[in-house]
Amino acid sequence: MYTARALVLLVPSEQAVGVGGNPFLALGGLDLPARVVVAYYESDVAKARFTGGSADTEYVVAIEESTRGPVIAVDVTDATPGRALETLNLITSSVPDELRRLQEEVDAPPDTIVSTLVLAKDEQAETDMSGTVRMLIAAVGVGLVVTVVGAVAIDGVQRSRARGRRPVTGPPVVGPPSIEPQGAPKGGATPSGKPVVGKPPVGNPASGKPPTVRLPSVAPAWHNPAPDPRDRRRDDAAARASTAEPR
Repeated sequence: MYTARALVLLVPSEQAVGVGGNPFLALGGLDLPARVVVAYYESDVAKARFTGGSADTEYVVAIEESTRGPVIAVDVTDATPGRALETLNLITSSVPDELRRLQEEVDAPPDTIVSTLVLAKDEQAETDMSGTVRMLIAAVGVGLVVTVVGAVAIDGVQRSRARGRRPVTGPPVVGPPSIEPQGAPKGGATPSGKPVVGKPPVGNPASGKPPTVRLPSVAPAWHNPAPDPRDRRRDDAAARASTAEPR
């Protein structure tokens, strides 16, 4: 694609300048007429007139914001340099006619008619690099996005693998506490102080019941009555008789 550009200045009327006046010193107040002209070229009627229905022909007519005066910028883009310059010349030459027509429609006096002056116009069309620059910017943006997404994905995979290799640890296994019966002396002794004979106490820690302490069986006192003194004397006499020598 090729582009061409022109700048058109609105010049004040004879009445505004006065006899022997300088037109460049009376540019104030011409901003509104310039915007009226710009509005016409942005209409659908003007688009169909100057593009000729070609999909490759595009133009933009706008106020040149880089200046402080009523300057109209005309930018044309076309597929060939010849057609770009042709459309530019057509629009630039029509600006004075369209400006006069708009003023005559409101019955402006002839000495108050605003005219135009072409400040600059390209004689050769230049290659339009804006599309290429936009494509490069878009490609760089897509590349950055892909790079960031790839880095995030790789980091996530590495983190998941690290978690998979990490040994599973848990709280230490603590066995049930040993439970001793209340009142039982330490060291495996009975309440009387004698050592416990037999198996150690057995309990069920899971049930929460204290272990059972088995004590040695002791015969009750009535099973061993106190010996009778008379029986003892009889036993002693029998023993002496058995050991006496025969006469």
